[in-house]
Amino acid sequence: MRRRNFLRTAGAAAWSLALPGRRHFLSGIDGSGTSKRTYRVLGVPLRSGSLYPGNENDAQAYRDAKLVARLQSAGCQVVDEGDVAIPSYLPHHSVPPIRSWPGPRIAWECVRDRVTPILQQPGQIPLVIGCDCSVVVGTAEALQHEHASDLHILYIDGDFDDAIPVAEVSHSAASCAVWLLTRESPFCIGPPLCPDQLTVVGWSNPTRSERIQIPSVSLAAIRRSGPRESAREILDGITPSASILVHLDIDVFQKQEFSAAYFPHDQGLTLAEGRELLAVLLKDPRIRLIEISEYATLRDLDQRNINTLVDLLAATLR
Repeated sequence: MRRRNFLRTAGAAAWSLALPGRRHFLSGIDGSGTSKRTYRVLGVPLRSGSLYPGNENDAQAYRDAKLVARLQSAGCQVVDEGDVAIPSYLPHHSVPPIRSWPGPRIAWECVRDRVTPILQQPGQIPLVIGCDCSVVVGTAEALQHEHASDLHILYIDGDFDDAIPVAEVSHSAASCAVWLLTRESPFCIGPPLCPDQLTVVGWSNPTRSERIQIPSVSLAAIRRSGPRESAREILDGITPSASILVHLDIDVFQKQEFSAAYFPHDQGLTLAEGRELLAVLLKDPRIRLIEISEYATLRDLDQRNINTLVDLLAATLR
């Protein structure tokens, strides 16, 4: 076992021994993790990281569904900070290896610079909406700058998103997000994370990479243990001093119940399972940033899905 993993494991064990009878204190089961939070809502008008058009301004759908008012009615403190300023002239092309490059990187830097001042304020949690999965590169860089090696990403997604950029194929940046986070490359805007700083949660499509093993909890494993117990086990495995970034790609939900994902999945969590999982994960007091990705307005013309999603957030963020 590497020294770093040993220290993390030993530290977590010592913490649990110091708090007898409160094994899941850090999981925020008592709700204490959210009582002093203020969510700062930020839209990301971006499609440079995506494969197809359709999510250029999906944050507006959240606002049309009264996200802020409904979160406030649920007892949350929320401020709408508007949209991240992203240039309108970003390139759109299919040249390999990453589609529309350097558009995604420009957007990541804009997001990083916008969330950084919020992260420097105690109790202020950026709630990033209307984005694609590649935005995590920018938000992770902002958190990594503030909290160095103590960053941990809970990457909740129906896919592993670790496609490898190669000269023969034009990949979307979103499909490469986990690869970009964990590999040193000319595409990145900061140092790579160690694989054990991520946990991929809820996937039904497995990893494409055999070289780096990233901790994960599959959809099948969640169903074996149950969503709540799975969430507790995930949180218990993260060092007590960590700052957690929660990345939620809504394609983790099955298409039958939530069809407005950018890439809907036939297999996935039910909304009831997702609510149980998130009700535990999102109350953890170590959370410093939350991002909701891959909602596609063009798949939700009657706004049924966005209203369902806002209901889910109101039930689990409070």
